[in-house]
Amino acid sequence: MGDLLNQREAELLAITINGERYGRDIRNQYEQRTDRKLPLGSLYVTLDRMEDKGYLTSRMGESAHNRGGYRRKYYKITGAGQRALNAYQIAVSACLGRLSGA
Repeated sequence: MGDLLNQREAELLAITINGERYGRDIRNQYEQRTDRKLPLGSLYVTLDRMEDKGYLTSRMGESAHNRGGYRRKYYKITGAGQRALNAYQIAVSACLGRLSGA
């Protein structure tokens, strides 16, 4: 921990700030909010990395017949993730302030 988030990590953490979400829902929200595509492979690599850093926790949901018995994996931001997101927002604001001469 202690690393500054990259833009994608910050965007994904922001999506999870209001409660736990499962992977495809996170991707759909990301694509809707950013107007950028996010392949599922890239999404899960990023989510796994943030979980390893302690910024997210995950849990497996119940299996469902309408999904062929597959279980969804739900992600939730941690206190460390919230602090990292706050630090990212402060760093970006400071950088933009310097660039604009404010």
